[in-house]
Amino acid sequence: ASLDAVPSWSGDGRWVYFGSNRTGSLQVWKVPVDGGPAIQVTKNGGFAAFESPDGSRLYYAKFDAAGIWTVPVNGGEEQPVHHLPPTGYWGYWDIGRRGLYFVNPEVKPRPAIELLNLATRRVTRIAELERQPIQWAPGFAVSRDERSILCSQLEQGGSDIMLVEGFR
Repeated sequence: ASLDAVPSWSGDGRWVYFGSNRTGSLQVWKVPVDGGPAIQVTKNGGFAAFESPDGSRLYYAKFDAAGIWTVPVNGGEEQPVHHLPPTGYWGYWDIGRRGLYFVNPEVKPRPAIELLNLATRRVTRIAELERQPIQWAPGFAVSRDERSILCSQLEQGGSDIMLVEGFR
């Protein structure tokens, strides 16, 4: 039996993307919502994936490697986008019209939420986290209007969710 995990919708609602090890390594696949066979999208590893707002590209993290990659939604050459988030934080990023949002747990004095503008390649700090994010688990979501972010953080005896709102 294979592991099929971390599903996400295509922008038009016709596909579901997911990570799977059905070929022996973790790759991103997509399956039509109306039924039909799953189609492998990545060839060099992939796990957590989200479609770009315009529906042309797929952005994804790898389970056991740092960074975010992109590939056309119908498959093609993989391209690196950014070297963060680090290994183990595959669930701490999202893509929006403004760019790639991600948690940088390595900045000091505290971890930060940052935004990579894909056109200019400029990184902007949006907020500092109160505590460390939870490694090896999903814990990050950007609202559709990109004015709010939810981020899970470690707390003594468990976890907590931080809401960041009203950034520009």
